[in-house]
Amino acid sequence: MPSIFFRLGLCALLTGGLATPRADAQLAYSGPTGSVLMQKARQQQAAGDRAGAVATFQRAYLAYTSVDDSDGMTAALAGKKAAESGAGAASAARSVAAARPAVAGKAAPAPAGAAPLAGRMEGNKPVGLFFVTKSVLGNFFTLSYYFAPNGMAYENPPGLSAAELAATRASNKGRYSVSGSTLIIAWTGSPKPESAEMHPLKGGFSWSLGSIFSAVGPFRGPAQLVGSFEGGSSTYTPMGGAVVSKSLTFRPDGTYSSGGVATVTSVTERSVAETGGSSQAGGRWKLDGWFLTLTDAQGRSVRDIAYPVGTAAKVDLFNFNGTAYSRH
Repeated sequence: MPSIFFRLGLCALLTGGLATPRADAQLAYSGPTGSVLMQKARQQQAAGDRAGAVATFQRAYLAYTSVDDSDGMTAALAGKKAAESGAGAASAARSVAAARPAVAGKAAPAPAGAAPLAGRMEGNKPVGLFFVTKSVLGNFFTLSYYFAPNGMAYENPPGLSAAELAATRASNKGRYSVSGSTLIIAWTGSPKPESAEMHPLKGGFSWSLGSIFSAVGPFRGPAQLVGSFEGGSSTYTPMGGAVVSKSLTFRPDGTYSSGGVATVTSVTERSVAETGGSSQAGGRWKLDGWFLTLTDAQGRSVRDIAYPVGTAAKVDLFNFNGTAYSRH
């Protein structure tokens, strides 16, 4: 089971100041992908076409919400706000993390290979998949770590096949080792390994920067996912912040519905400005081993690692596409 510290952190994340859905919610989208529109908006912004950039950033937001991409939604709203205020494209890019490209069309199955390993401790060495929570400068993060049998560690890999692990961003993977109770990860490109003592916890351990690692395995079956869940993320800096909240409902007949709300706040010496939006979508869902696929009414699919946190038959908390969802 997740630690009490994690549950308190997630509760604060899901209840702390989430925005109310706006009346102008967009329900469906058909057009270019969010990444294509973001590139066009930045070109318009660089050329001085502020009105055109604002409109294109708004279209990018709709594209990202249609595939439930919270990073993209946040980036599009921040870009729109920067364009409205006259800030440059570089400033907009620095305000949020780079958005992931939207997934167009149905996702192909993962390449065949050895089955992924459920998380466990082999003596004092972690092996397999772990759900990780940490708080950095007041911002709460949820991550997936995979400790492979070949001695490589991966943070937020795009998948768990050999090919997908190899495609993980270089800075998010590296050799790991354990010396006594100390876990050491030599991240690729980092001048110094990340090293800290592990402290045993039920079902996992705590490590660097107070991060908590919980061993996880795949769902026992699709029935565990039936029901309604809520999740979200938040990021705050002295210059403002971004809050994204999401909901997912899975039905026994294989259909799902989703909703999302994103709010970006910009703070200057003279003012505080807020912009945001909301969306709704629905379609078909499929759980296949470690992976959950959501396919909307237009045939666009999002496929990512999904797993329950905890070992109870009833799943109250699960992780999918970079977001932790709690049953409600």
